[in-house]
Amino acid sequence: MNSAERRRQQERVADDLRAPEVTSDARAAAESRPSTHGGPPGGRTRLFESLRDRNFQWYFASLLGNFSSMNMQMFIRGWLVFELTGSFAALGVMSLANGVSGLALAMVGGVMADRVRQRKYVVQIGQAINAAVALGVGGLIATDALRFEHLIVAAVIQGAVQNTIMPSRQALTPEVVGMDRLMNALALNTAGMNSARLLMPGLAGWMVGALGGGGGDIAPAQYVYYAMSGLYVWSIVALLPVKIEDRIAPAGEPRPALGDLADGFRYIAHDRVIRMLLLANFFMVWFSMTYFMLLPGFAKEVLDTGPERLGLMTSLSGVGSLAGSLIVATLPNRNRARILLLSSLLLGVALLAFSMSTSYWLSVAILMVVGLGQAGRMSLSNVLVQSYVDDAYRGRVMAVYMMEFSLMSIGIFAFGMLANVIGPQLTVGGSAVGLLVLAGGLLLFAPSYRRLQ
Repeated sequence: MNSAERRRQQERVADDLRAPEVTSDARAAAESRPSTHGGPPGGRTRLFESLRDRNFQWYFASLLGNFSSMNMQMFIRGWLVFELTGSFAALGVMSLANGVSGLALAMVGGVMADRVRQRKYVVQIGQAINAAVALGVGGLIATDALRFEHLIVAAVIQGAVQNTIMPSRQALTPEVVGMDRLMNALALNTAGMNSARLLMPGLAGWMVGALGGGGGDIAPAQYVYYAMSGLYVWSIVALLPVKIEDRIAPAGEPRPALGDLADGFRYIAHDRVIRMLLLANFFMVWFSMTYFMLLPGFAKEVLDTGPERLGLMTSLSGVGSLAGSLIVATLPNRNRARILLLSSLLLGVALLAFSMSTSYWLSVAILMVVGLGQAGRMSLSNVLVQSYVDDAYRGRVMAVYMMEFSLMSIGIFAFGMLANVIGPQLTVGGSAVGLLVLAGGLLLFAPSYRRLQ
């Protein structure tokens, strides 16, 4: 980028950020952020740009192992809870247990991500713990000893582990691919997650159904947990060839962890753009993910389906998510906030339609549209935060970003209780209306948000 282009870029960013609340530090940081233009040389398609890098290929392979296990767990854990309890409130309690434990350790993970010399080691240790937990749950099922309380303990451990390692994982992506390809890489990461969502819940549901699960028999679920444990091990192994330079430790005496933690919160409080992005993302996640947490009960109570059809529904919803992720991967680095808000509006309309449907196949079709909107929201909210954060605070800011998912899990506990009283359809419909109001309000009345590039 020549000096004239850099000056024009800085002027554009300064215009977007100009407001009484913006500090000089925030504006200086924004001016140093990456270009919002450009693409691959020679007019080549941007779609698989990051995958031309062998380092990213191994990193992506590791992510696929993690995503596959996570999506199998999202299906099997919810199915087990509902089979054991028959209660929407129990699904809410499960979400609460996962969220509280994650909330407690998210910022610890953020400080760790900004301190360690090699972030990938943090991820590998966490995945080893996840593999052991999955193996343990499989063993409890095999010995007919599994109870709801065991699933709560597993959710607490895995929630804590996921939120400890996720800031390191999120901060790894720019280190692997660089800032110029960050949007493409994050969109491909989301595409990988949605590919796993497309295949793995259906595979897990098929495994349970084919081996005789359902009707109160949960024994076949053990094989799903064994597969999950193997996928976590693969995620550890695939990270070994990823070459990342050791990060340079800050000069001077090491600061107490609490000091770093306080600095992270001060940075978020004083940077108007980061604060605005994190706050909007929290409410978008809260309103848009309610349906997924309630889906096992929704499928059984409203759509009258068993584990095979629930797994198929979850998988087919990934078709839209995968398509949306691939579309985002081809987009240039501009108008990203506007596209995020339009994706959220599409998502809200689709969720409202889903809440009204009592037809299985119509619900499946609607969930494909839900997936399309969800992919745009997820990919672009992540890339906006990563693009506007200062690198020195990346781990702690991404910890808060991921901590919002734990807060969402706690909030969904209330939705689970509400679904027990008014039913899942009204609960999902109400969350859809909340998302429409939020995204529409930001699009129409918050120019400082929608103009973010």
